Amino acid sequence: MRRLALFAVLLGVCTITHANDEFYTARFSSCMDQAGGVTVEMLGCIGEELSTQDARLNGAYQKKLRSQLSSDRKKALQSAQRLWIQYRDANCDFYHDPEGGTLHRVMAADCVLRETAERAKELEGLAEFKSL
Repeated sequence: MRRLALFAVLLGVCTITHANDEFYTARFSSCMDQAGGVTVEMLGCIGEELSTQDARLNGAYQKKLRSQLSSDRKKALQSAQRLWIQYRDANCDFYHDPEGGTLHRVMAADCVLRETAERAKELEGLAEFKSL
């Protein structure tokens, strides 16, 4: 019964991850499909995609949005970004239950990836709006 519950949760993580395909690269989707539910493989896929999404977020923050702002607005953005990072890390760390097994590592990593991709899209949207 416990195996069935773990499988259901694992399937949910994969479904959640794939539900956000609009944010992720095609390579990530393919990697997750090939991972076949193997924790270490899934973590590898998530780690690679996180590098891509983190670069996207930093590009949106530094090159697209920050470069358009006044000095005061840059400070406000920096403050907001630091608080967002604290929130993301604390929120996603909660997913990692040390007593919950390896699946919780996948859930925590998926949370960081999802939050990072969503923040990148948010900052890109702000930059587009600012440039109008």
